[in-house]
Amino acid sequence: MAVITKDADSVTLVLNGHAFTSFGVGDIITITPVNPQTSQVNSSDGGVSINTRSDANVYDLKMTIQKFSDDDVFLNSIINSGTTILTGSMKEDFNSDGTDGQESWTLEGGSITTKPSDTKNDTDGNATLEYTVKFRNAKRAL
Repeated sequence: MAVITKDADSVTLVLNGHAFTSFGVGDIITITPVNPQTSQVNSSDGGVSINTRSDANVYDLKMTIQKFSDDDVFLNSIINSGTTILTGSMKEDFNSDGTDGQESWTLEGGSITTKPSDTKNDTDGNATLEYTVKFRNAKRAL
């Protein structure tokens, strides 16, 4: 059984040369495939046709960042400037049985698809915002 360790703050995200540093606490980034990897067509005689989808590498990346931070200013300026294409990478370091490794995502053809909601709160405050970026092509490497 492998022993895998990683630091809680070992994730780095860079988009259009901007390195994000002001993440909220907890789940800070979620990357989710939008479409299935393959499609199937079944025949009545038990046959099947399986095709890799041309849109299989489309992903949504949701990030939670600190409100009013440099990251918020960067993303807000992109929203206010109209359509901007985002490219970049996301990386996370880990150690497996004493050997250092890195998970790496290449992110291409992205745009902000969901602007953050803003809630005013007089008890806990509202210190984070969630942005969603859809990437046409996202590939993971280990």
